[in-house]
Amino acid sequence: MFKTLKELDFDILVLTNKSGIAPEALHILDKCSIRHEEITYPSWSDIRKPHTLPKVITYISKVILHNIHFILKYFRYRPDYIYIASDFMYLNLIPSFICIPTKIIYRIGDAPLVGWKPFKYLWKKYITLRTYRFVCISGFIRNKVSEAGRSYHENDMVIYNYPPVRNDQEVTSKINYKKNAITFSYLGQLIYGKGVHLIIDAALVICNKYQNVNFIIAGSLEYDKRYSNELVQKVNNSKFKERILFLGPIGNTEDFFTKTDVIITPSLKEEPLGNVIVEAKSCATPSIIFNSGGMPELIKHKQNGFICQESTKEGLVEAIEYYIENPDAVKIQSSNALNSINELKINYQDFKNNWKKAFS
Repeated sequence: MFKTLKELDFDILVLTNKSGIAPEALHILDKCSIRHEEITYPSWSDIRKPHTLPKVITYISKVILHNIHFILKYFRYRPDYIYIASDFMYLNLIPSFICIPTKIIYRIGDAPLVGWKPFKYLWKKYITLRTYRFVCISGFIRNKVSEAGRSYHENDMVIYNYPPVRNDQEVTSKINYKKNAITFSYLGQLIYGKGVHLIIDAALVICNKYQNVNFIIAGSLEYDKRYSNELVQKVNNSKFKERILFLGPIGNTEDFFTKTDVIITPSLKEEPLGNVIVEAKSCATPSIIFNSGGMPELIKHKQNGFICQESTKEGLVEAIEYYIENPDAVKIQSSNALNSINELKINYQDFKNNWKKAFS
């Protein structure tokens, strides 16, 4: 998004955390010549349970410094808009926002944090009123913002994420898989909430029933070692470890999608959107998903993907068998998936135009 605004000749100042930011993010800022300056940021860990006096003091001290540094940068830079991307960031800067009139553009990618009563109150009584424009990454998130207290507002927009752009520091070697059968894949974190265990359970059923079907699982095995080890062990204890492969982290997603017929993204939580689905579309790959969160906004059932009505192993087996028994559907839906990029206005020109409107 910053890169896009830079191409639109916006003058941008990004205030980064003086404690450090992800090297990949810093690389992109520098590569795109986007100005960035450091300030103090509070840490989410400072307000996590258990609440202790030292943690409370640390958090309050950081909030005070955060606001002082922000205000100093604000009066030196005099922005026309303030861009916010998380409610934790928003809440910490309320003291500053009370003192300044500048319009706030809030790009919201997750449901509002309203589970805690003070946060719920601040959302309803302040954030929904103070924000000039909410830019939601899906209609699902727009509905969540409405539930938090923001009734329909003509300023608000839905802008789907543009397919991820991989930077030149990532590994570009070919993935360790030679495609010799119809291939279903997964790309993402190997954690319970992403439903990877359901893919493995469904894959074992499918491999026992069909011969020429393989599964490849891409993602770090280190994120949740216990969970990953259980998945790997389950496959190793079967007779299908040559057909259900764990690739580990990959960099060459282009090669990954070239060797993928259908990607499976069976998240058990309500995902706001699903960047993997958007990236799959850009690589002409249909998706199997569950009917929850923002993902169904991206898929037309049996046109450019398959929406499982049951978030279960059985639901995945039904979807996988649909493609195995209807091989022409893979080819047709691959083309439809790529074409839907324009239909959903996720192509770069629409993405660029929408962000230009967001700051007008």
